[in-house]
Amino acid sequence: MDFFSSTRDPHSFAIPELARVIDTNLELIVNFDRRILEGTATLTITRRPLINQIILDSLGLKIIHVTNAFDGTRLHHHVQFNLAFGSSLCVNLPLTSDTTGCIIKIKYETTPHSPALYWLTPAQTAYGRHPFLLSKNKLIYARTWFPCQDTPAVKFTYSAKISVEKCYRVLMSALSHRIERGMERDAYIFRQEQPVPSYAVVIAVGSLWIRKLNERTSIFAENYIFHSTYNDNFYTDTVIEEMLRYAELYLCGPYHWGRYDICLLPPSIADFEIECPCVTFISPFLISGDRSYVCNLLARNISQSWAGNLVTCENYQHLWLNKSFSLFISRKIKRHFLYHERIDVYLQKEGLQNMNSLFQKPKNVWDTQKYLRCLLPNLEYSSPDTATKYVPYERGYFLLCHLENILGGPTLFEPFLQSYFSVFACRSINTAVFKTYLYQQFPDRVALLDGVDWDSWFSNISSIPIMPELSGTSAWEESCFKLVESWMNWDSNNEIPETTDENNLCDVQKIILLKYLYSFHKSLTIIKLNSLNNRFFIQNEEIKFLWILLCIKVRWTDKLQLALDFATENCSPNYACPIFQHLYEWEEKHPIMIEEYNRKQEKMWYKTQKKIYKIIYPNIYL
Repeated sequence: MDFFSSTRDPHSFAIPELARVIDTNLELIVNFDRRILEGTATLTITRRPLINQIILDSLGLKIIHVTNAFDGTRLHHHVQFNLAFGSSLCVNLPLTSDTTGCIIKIKYETTPHSPALYWLTPAQTAYGRHPFLLSKNKLIYARTWFPCQDTPAVKFTYSAKISVEKCYRVLMSALSHRIERGMERDAYIFRQEQPVPSYAVVIAVGSLWIRKLNERTSIFAENYIFHSTYNDNFYTDTVIEEMLRYAELYLCGPYHWGRYDICLLPPSIADFEIECPCVTFISPFLISGDRSYVCNLLARNISQSWAGNLVTCENYQHLWLNKSFSLFISRKIKRHFLYHERIDVYLQKEGLQNMNSLFQKPKNVWDTQKYLRCLLPNLEYSSPDTATKYVPYERGYFLLCHLENILGGPTLFEPFLQSYFSVFACRSINTAVFKTYLYQQFPDRVALLDGVDWDSWFSNISSIPIMPELSGTSAWEESCFKLVESWMNWDSNNEIPETTDENNLCDVQKIILLKYLYSFHKSLTIIKLNSLNNRFFIQNEEIKFLWILLCIKVRWTDKLQLALDFATENCSPNYACPIFQHLYEWEEKHPIMIEEYNRKQEKMWYKTQKKIYKIIYPNIYL
């Protein structure tokens, strides 16, 4: 592998073509009292001959000193501040007999305000007794908790030794090797042998229990979550392992990460999206759902094990190589496990709706962010965390669908995917590399590939060049429509309409049905909603949430406390904010709503608190 190809990233100070980190060892103490991590980062570096300096990324780190890892001699370093993306940490490299490599050790500590480290109070966890720590690097915030070359162009192996008090367990995006037990503290030892980008180095610390699912997967969660959302079918169903094996055998090739564990997050931060290997961090409501719900939630996370973690974009202009590929693969997984061709039209419509929603922003937002709304945006003067929210990655999904169609369908394109992930495994690439490889793999289809309007796909902000044919509704949705019509037309003075379809609906279909009912809520009554609840026996939290919104819409006073309890117990922004918004529209219930918020707000994550405060006090500026 050529470590020194030019891979400049506008969001990193690193110059990896001169000196590059190839391995990182973290030895850190987790200090919940001060809300910091403190310890050392030991970096193994490869460099060009005569290069005597490396530039790292840092933001808010307190650098205590830098030494030569072999003899402990101090190395000169200096920090150059930059308000946009942090600071450059410049370290003079030691003179060694090996002119192309060296190892340095950086002693440092983080700040309590690191944007990557989420320190939850005990009240903000499910169990309510111990705090919780989770890192979420987003795209450029790994530099806020360890010094690194914070660009996806640089991938490195890493190990870690994390010291915590004995009541905590540590998880990382690496394989757990052992635990060193002490009198008051334990040290968790991890090793990641596959090179990963800095954003994929993730840590979680909490009072976590473990339940084994199969040889490859265990579930980690607070004990309260295991008991409060207990669903025995989840632990006996094999769908997670089946999805992994299907992706390995038919779509992506070998799974390189060893483990696929799942950490159920505290409800207050349940909506976090974290892309990393070995462990998936996801909503605790995963285990309340049936097979379809588990598949719908995890398919995207599983696909990221290859698209993003194994093969990574070179910089964030090419992030579609992560996002669009993972969408493409995840929908293939869903198509296989959720009724095959019956769901195909639904998935295509879902993609179009997601893409169109980006173009329905207010005009002032559209004008400001217009230049970002293409698949290969110029991000040089924008923060990637903010800018990439406007990029239509569904467009890349439809490009891949188009390529599959013209190149011979899944029979030929899926083997191409497997070869793509094999050839570029553990590498960071750009769009030109992907396109060149595509041409190489289909030499007899060059004329067809030349006919693709590449500039339009990548650079235009208008509608996609080739629209999929989406006529009518999918058979998968049709049963939902029939039930909605049946319930809307039901005269509650007569007997409840009997249909065979409702007994056969999976959880994802029930969610679709409730969303349709929400669109026609003016035809609903309390009697109808009560009958619906009795029929469905609502156990899934997502279904319960949608049902509660309908209860508020029909002004079902008896369910007011249920709605408030749900919002404040399952206080993730995706649930709490819509419920409080709906309750705000129920003017006579404002006093009860405000009283409940004031009583329970400490359970919420601070951003959720701010959002709800703005809902109930819209005229007060924070």
